[in-house]
Amino acid sequence: MATVGVDVIETAALGRPFQLGMLYDCRKDALIPGITLWDPEKLQQSLRTRPQINTDFKVTASDSIEDKSSLLNIDGSLKLSLLGGLVSVTGAAKYLNDTKKSFRQQRLTLHYHSTCRFEELTMSHLAPENIIHQLVFDNDTATHVVTAVLYGADACFVFDREVSSDENKNTVEGEVNAALDKLKFISVDVKISLKMNDAQKNAVQKFTCTFYGDFQLLSNPTNFEDALKVFTDLPKLLGEKKELAVPLRVWLYPLDKLHSRASKLQKDISMDLMLETESVIESLYTAEMKCSDLLEDSPAVAFAAFHDKILQMKQNCYKYKLRLVKKLGSLLPNIRGDVMKETALNELLQEHEESPFRRSELAEWLKERERESEIIKSVLRQLKDYDLILMDLEVGNLVCFMFTSLNWSDMLLLQQKACLSPSAKGGNDESSPDRKQKSWLSPEIQKTMRSNLKMFKNLIDLNDSTSNMFIVSSREMKNNPGSCILLYERECDEAVCFIPPSPESEIVKSVLRQLKNAGAQVEVNIDLILMDLEVGNLVCFMFTSLNWSDMLLLQQKACLSPSAKGGNDESSPDRKQKSWLSPEIQKTMRSNLKMFKNLIDLNDSTSNMFIVSSREMKNNPGSCILLYERECDEAVCFIPPSPPACPVIEEVKENTVVVKVPPSCPDTVEIKLLYKPKQDSVWTSEPLMKDQDVVTLTDLRSGTEYEIKCAALGKLNYTTDSDVIEVTTEV
Repeated sequence: MATVGVDVIETAALGRPFQLGMLYDCRKDALIPGITLWDPEKLQQSLRTRPQINTDFKVTASDSIEDKSSLLNIDGSLKLSLLGGLVSVTGAAKYLNDTKKSFRQQRLTLHYHSTCRFEELTMSHLAPENIIHQLVFDNDTATHVVTAVLYGADACFVFDREVSSDENKNTVEGEVNAALDKLKFISVDVKISLKMNDAQKNAVQKFTCTFYGDFQLLSNPTNFEDALKVFTDLPKLLGEKKELAVPLRVWLYPLDKLHSRASKLQKDISMDLMLETESVIESLYTAEMKCSDLLEDSPAVAFAAFHDKILQMKQNCYKYKLRLVKKLGSLLPNIRGDVMKETALNELLQEHEESPFRRSELAEWLKERERESEIIKSVLRQLKDYDLILMDLEVGNLVCFMFTSLNWSDMLLLQQKACLSPSAKGGNDESSPDRKQKSWLSPEIQKTMRSNLKMFKNLIDLNDSTSNMFIVSSREMKNNPGSCILLYERECDEAVCFIPPSPESEIVKSVLRQLKNAGAQVEVNIDLILMDLEVGNLVCFMFTSLNWSDMLLLQQKACLSPSAKGGNDESSPDRKQKSWLSPEIQKTMRSNLKMFKNLIDLNDSTSNMFIVSSREMKNNPGSCILLYERECDEAVCFIPPSPPACPVIEEVKENTVVVKVPPSCPDTVEIKLLYKPKQDSVWTSEPLMKDQDVVTLTDLRSGTEYEIKCAALGKLNYTTDSDVIEVTTEV
């Protein structure tokens, strides 16, 4: 309510049935029907009416309490009464009760405002001697009388657009701006052009429309184009003589100026308290909206525990808001009538700031839940491509990525429960979770969750059985905070936490897989193979350290059986050595793997066999290649020939080159000299006789550059080459 001059108050009608001479209680912002100061006939004789033609419209994209109130020209005091539930609105003012349900909801509001006439009582009519019903001043029901009314009509077209989480933000923003531009260029004085370009058509068709107005429509518009058509017809809907206009603004004259016995508005609420109260209620609306958004996200849809916490918060905020509004509604008339001090409202706000519903507490809680939701969504999104199903754990033979802390006891919810139900326990319970812990999703748990996610995806990739099932679910498991992988093996009722194999086991599996792909067989009984007369050479990739003595197992054995020896045995492995798979051994294993695969590729005999096995061989830690040559019972470690030294040019002529070949190593079975013109790709081989160290290359092209190298052949045709030298024949 705005004070006009010193005494008269101007306020918004908000669809209420104001009439001149009607009584009004500013303490409650309530009309007093059925009681008047003057006879209706004399009242009609004292009216003054004049035209007041004006039409205006505004467009806003805001949905805050402040901006909506400003749009309908509602001042702070009346706004406070609205927040306190003292005022019931109709017509266009019902727009005030239409709040967004989600932050994913884009909203534009077109407000149409038209005035037509102004009516007021004459000053002579207000003279005390003209008042007939004097009893009004004694019954303390009213503080003011309506002395002027501005008639017209308001209309609010509310355009909403739902935004899905996968829509591009820039695209959405562009479409909203396109719709906004269309609304901004509307003119009520000129017939609206309903023509729109393709961008505008595409943008506006995604908006729905809700109409709130002081007009009687045959049917309310539901989309953008219908709304614009209705907008053009609004001036006609007030009637030819504007007889369908309704009160928009009223002026209230204080009764105590007419008679000293009349009740009066003692004081109004300070602006600071008004703004603070508005901010508190706005924060509760915001919390409810954010909860609504979280409830629509996949984590809340998938997991009941997460869903229930968000829903509980939303319901708590709603219940608390109703309670706060009720208290506010009871305080306002008493403060305005000076029955209570303004400090009572201050105390209510202070009580709120000490409650678990204060803005900072809600904002922090929601921020944590949003963070949790985003991380869970990330996990679900990465697992989506694996055709996972979200279901109860009622089937066997399945692997489950389990969220284990979604049912985490939430301190703020416990405090809110205690606040809403003082008899309820839990707010200060010693068993309550740590007050400082705002979320179960600690950095350590996030790290573990990333590891489990990677492991789970690997299990799916490695799965080769159609009967295995991979799912995502949730269950509280305090011993495995955050997440774990549960394994329900076939025909086993109990689930076990999946523990990945040790790193050395993974490396062995990788080597085995590559060897099997290359054609090697995995065998354990070499003696049976050696008894097979059809087998020629037997080549074996041997794991030599799988039986490595494990220090921790020895210590555990000593701990469990004190009489057992080994825990402090001098022959025990080095305490610092956690695995046989040292970096040096890994390097050797890679080299042996490469060599073994080359032997398979070079093999030209169907009688040769390549297998993989294991045997402890301390002199060859990690791995080696054993060779059982035909009709030989003893195995030898396969050693490739060393790369030979480069050949040496002795003499160069037009068509010949004399080359000296360096001596070979003991593991070389045969040495060859290879040569070719530099531009060619095929090498020509020149065999050497035993003990031959000089070779003459003949039939060469004159004036041509050649490349020459030595090749040392070992057992099983394994070959190593020297570096290449270049020589040019004479012209």
